Amino acid sequence: MLSWSMRRLSLLVPLLLLGFLVGGDSLSNRASAEESPKAEHQLRIATLAPRQSELGRAFQRLRKELKELPEGRVNLKMYDGGVAGDEETVVRKMRVGQLDGALLTSTGLGALVPQVLVLQAPGLITSYPALDDVRERLGPDFVKLFDKAGYELISWGDSGQVRIFSRHKIQHPSDLQKVRPWVWRGSPTMRAFIEAAGAHGVTMGLPEVFSALQTGMVDTVISSSIGVLAFQWHTKLKTMTKPGGGIVVGAYVIRKDRLAALPKAAQDHIRNSAKEHAQEFREGGRRLDKEASEVLAGRLKSVNLWRNQHAWEAVQRKAREALAGRLYSKSLLVRVQEIVGKNY
Repeated sequence: MLSWSMRRLSLLVPLLLLGFLVGGDSLSNRASAEESPKAEHQLRIATLAPRQSELGRAFQRLRKELKELPEGRVNLKMYDGGVAGDEETVVRKMRVGQLDGALLTSTGLGALVPQVLVLQAPGLITSYPALDDVRERLGPDFVKLFDKAGYELISWGDSGQVRIFSRHKIQHPSDLQKVRPWVWRGSPTMRAFIEAAGAHGVTMGLPEVFSALQTGMVDTVISSSIGVLAFQWHTKLKTMTKPGGGIVVGAYVIRKDRLAALPKAAQDHIRNSAKEHAQEFREGGRRLDKEASEVLAGRLKSVNLWRNQHAWEAVQRKAREALAGRLYSKSLLVRVQEIVGKNY
């Protein structure tokens, strides 16, 4: 029987899918619907999370609070459910001033600050304690990098552990050469992993994946269980790997100039609200991914990768070393390796 959290997630699937199918050209419609003539300032934030999710509801509360500030009320316009487009589109809209901030996964974050993708380097960080440790130790450095790029990193988030889902049995890296894996457009870490395995991926945006699975254009996806279940990709797949590997990293960022233009009370409220709920949402996301994995394990055949662990580790090592010097420095990679290796 589905847990309460997973029943709730299943109810949100149509909304989440609809958001992506709508695409990136509906900003003006949503903006006009949420216009508040009484607000003196505005802040436009995009997220893939549906409005009815815990995260979506938290931002609706924040929107209400910002509009009620005694000094310089702010109208927070939320483009939730993916209506602002995929992450590449959202980043482009932030750069040209059509959006002020967003909740992004590593794909969008890497477009702003490539060095942050060291957190997503294949096989490097594979547990939540390790990720927490690395972000605590290197957090100030990442804050400075985002600051230099013109953004304030408000808070971190996670979207679950990475697994390989397929129509076929994937046990060894060479098995990826026999299938058609999806490569998320704009994800250099995913591409590097596929190439290190000697495979040829099919590059496309996230909204195209479901139809590609239907037609057989792709038959394998690398994703978290949350994503696979939410987008119903599992209905076109047969296997999932265990244990979970790397972690899909996310963060909440806002353009510095847009944040600075808000009243100080609003700036402080945004930062304090994010800090207050950060741990709650991280733990909630991790719990939801665990429950999603359990649901999928009851519907798909689990494939254990431990038998070929050394082969997978070799591919991961090759991929992350290939990215060193391109996305992140070799010295940064070594620092993360030292943190992970020392404690885990």
